[in-house]
Amino acid sequence: ADFAKWRAVLKITSTTPSQLAIQENANTLARYASICQQ
Repeated sequence: ADFAKWRAVLKITSTTPSQLAIQENANTLARYASICQQ
């Protein structure tokens, strides 16, 4: 079976990551997962 690890590095502070950064990382990882499964 093929296998891929999907990771995103986020700096965690009192002001980061922003909600937009979290959403964009989730979207990017979802696109990557979709491409890997083709």
